Amino acid sequence: MDKEEAIGDFLKGLRIAINNSLAYSRQHPYFLKNSQDFKEKIDEILNFLNPVKVNVTPETLFLDGKDRGKVPFVTELARLLHQRKIKSVEIKPGLTVNEIADFLSFLSLQPKEIIKNGGLSRLLKNAESEHISVEDLDYSALLGAEGEEAKDIWLYMFKEAVEKQDVKKINEFADNFSQNVNKLSVNELVEDDKLRENLGSFLSHLKEEEKEKFSKCSQELSNVIMDSAAQISVDHVDKLKEIFKDFDSNDFSDVLLSRLSGESGLNALNLGLFSRLAGEDKANKITSGLLSKVEGRTDLKNNAALFKKITNLLSGTDAETVSPAYHAALTALMKDISTSSSLFFDREKLRVNYRMIMLNLFAQEESPEGLELIAKRLSEEWESIVQEKDYSFLRYLLDTLKKKKGRSPLDLLEGMEKKIAQIIESDLWDGELSGDLIYLADSLEKSYSTANFYLDKIFQEKKLSAYGLKLFLKFFPAELSNFYGFLKERHTDFELISAIIKDLAQVNLPVSLAVLKEIFSFGNELIKLEVLKAMQSAREFDPEFIIPLLKEKSVILRREALSVLLRDSQAKQKAISILLGIPSLWGMENQLILENIMIIEELNVREAKDYLILLGKKRFFWNRELRNRALKLLEQWK
Repeated sequence: MDKEEAIGDFLKGLRIAINNSLAYSRQHPYFLKNSQDFKEKIDEILNFLNPVKVNVTPETLFLDGKDRGKVPFVTELARLLHQRKIKSVEIKPGLTVNEIADFLSFLSLQPKEIIKNGGLSRLLKNAESEHISVEDLDYSALLGAEGEEAKDIWLYMFKEAVEKQDVKKINEFADNFSQNVNKLSVNELVEDDKLRENLGSFLSHLKEEEKEKFSKCSQELSNVIMDSAAQISVDHVDKLKEIFKDFDSNDFSDVLLSRLSGESGLNALNLGLFSRLAGEDKANKITSGLLSKVEGRTDLKNNAALFKKITNLLSGTDAETVSPAYHAALTALMKDISTSSSLFFDREKLRVNYRMIMLNLFAQEESPEGLELIAKRLSEEWESIVQEKDYSFLRYLLDTLKKKKGRSPLDLLEGMEKKIAQIIESDLWDGELSGDLIYLADSLEKSYSTANFYLDKIFQEKKLSAYGLKLFLKFFPAELSNFYGFLKERHTDFELISAIIKDLAQVNLPVSLAVLKEIFSFGNELIKLEVLKAMQSAREFDPEFIIPLLKEKSVILRREALSVLLRDSQAKQKAISILLGIPSLWGMENQLILENIMIIEELNVREAKDYLILLGKKRFFWNRELRNRALKLLEQWK
């Protein structure tokens, strides 16, 4: 074997070892065998390279000074290592199976778990690994990123910066605080004592050193807590108070004013929470400070929206729960605003009412001329409907259009339906969807976009949406061959293909299963595993496609295939027969049967009991291990 062959075997071995470590626990016999197999690959490459150093980028791996990313599985391996924030891995001679097992076990953790534990390098150091080391990425470059993983990185680095009193980093956190604090949940604040302590220390430092940043950060954190007032019990308040331990009445009045004048506003629930967090003993000073701060703000004293917020707060059913000090201050503030302002009109409510009046007239009108006139008035509202994303109104309008079909001018109805469809098809790709938008998507009877519009969203912009994919499959079945072509072109983009697979599992169309099968046909083992996981929850089910996979060499594929077949009792029985009913003359297939028993155990398939009884009765010394394994599992199931 030459050096290049050893490098190729090492990288393949690493990919397989990680795959298997994701499927089995650290104590599992197959995990240990997996570690031993990978050690053989390491020993081979160490004959040529000492040490072995792998440098990681988001797209490829560098080993022995060469880019190894031309092979698809290397690209996937690079992404997997990069997700775990690994910059490089170095392996030295003398590496033990136990060190490899530790390394693979740590790699099998979710990225956020690795981050919470200080990175892979710290995990290896704590495990006293001497012959394998990792250089972690500098997380600070990732602080502006989005997603759950980015939040975990932020939390880890935030705690580290505050505990070490690193002034430079604390200021950096203050600068990007708004985009990260909103990712926190109240549950995290309540449950994590150290996080509360660090947030309190962080704000105290800013109060002493950076007044402007203190004001901004304290208001943003307060908003996160007050927005979740409904989730906060009385028992939680004392814990949350720890964060504001160094706030005085002036600081709290700044927070209250910010909340009152901001978009979120105040209601009886979050004002009550604020009062408890600040302490009733400070209420008079806080409200006095609030009125004093408003006095010099003409933008607030002539603010119709603020007047409305206070009116709603003091006239609502929960108004009596507002403490006397805050009730008096808000009443005084409302009177001050009303004497400084002219008559207020609720423009938003007027606009909504106007639209609904037009819609009711449209529903009742029968003459083409009248419909044209009302449609013209509605078209004048279209720009604001789009900006406000008023899907509720669009839902009523679309239902009305459907009822009028056959009784009204077709061109007019189609023109309005087209406008609605264009909004729906455009907005389906932007994150979490409202119930009204989902209803509209399900109600669409035709697309007014092209197949290329959908293909570009999915494969060029990489904007994934289960409902967007559903509409494409529903309206453009003739474009499936093009869709398959793009899938094959992007087959090395594991994140994209994996996201599409997950969306397909949510799309309740018969064609979804056909697409999953197509992806399976060209996917590598990792992609095939994702497909099988999706098939476990997909509406459509094809046991005849899955059953042959029970004879695959890969233990993991066999395991996931059985997981799919468990949803049907007849298919389950057939699967058990295939896995445990293998003829094994002279014990030649015993290793395969042992692996299948492990699969049966992991998935707790107790319907296999009869086969295990038969295996437990097998005679001759070469069947000893098989007998013992079957009997042991039967004993566990008693």
